[in-house]
Amino acid sequence: MSENDIKELAKAIAEELKTHQGCQLTEDEQQAVRDLIKTKRNAVRAGLWLFGAVLLWILKDVYFWIVTHITLGWSR
Repeated sequence: MSENDIKELAKAIAEELKTHQGCQLTEDEQQAVRDLIKTKRNAVRAGLWLFGAVLLWILKDVYFWIVTHITLGWSR
């Protein structure tokens, strides 16, 4: 999501809140909504990076285990 997409999404959320609940968000409150969306996006990115790093680490260990057993199996 780009910065403009986040702003448009925050404005759409603010408009929905205004029409359905009669709530009018101030500019500071709208900025808070934008910040929450950014925080969520960054948390998802960090989680995906962590998941990818752990997955690569596991795949590396599995690869070395298989290669070691194949190589040692051929020499016996």
